[in-house]
Amino acid sequence: MTRIILVYGSTMGNTEILAGSVVEGLESGNVEVTVRNVTEVEPEELTNYDMVILGCSTWGEGELQDDFIEFYDRMEEISLKGKKSAVFGPGDSEIYPDSFCKAVDILEEILIKCEAKIIVESLKVDGEVEPAFGDAEAWGLKITKLL
Repeated sequence: MTRIILVYGSTMGNTEILAGSVVEGLESGNVEVTVRNVTEVEPEELTNYDMVILGCSTWGEGELQDDFIEFYDRMEEISLKGKKSAVFGPGDSEIYPDSFCKAVDILEEILIKCEAKIIVESLKVDGEVEPAFGDAEAWGLKITKLL
């Protein structure tokens, strides 16, 4: 069975809640997933899984959520060659149109630099996350079909 880890960073709780919907989709596709807050995992642990899913909101003018910054900086030290990956996160195109979900793009770039393969288009949620629960669950299920 494919081993998946989903790592999220959440300040206001939106990314954590969104992660729950992604997990529901993954589990409906009969996949087991380990869910960890970015504050509770070391980048090296990602190498123990077949797939890495990262969830992070965008802050300010396109920055990573605070808890993700150190984790991101340390990701450059690992190789994820042969690992599958995907990224999701909330943002707000109305307030920050030029940096909408930039954190998602930043995390995709580091995954590629670590030689992971992005297997699905990122999930970028605009504004309130509650209306996107169904989309997040469908995105998780779609991942299972691409494994």
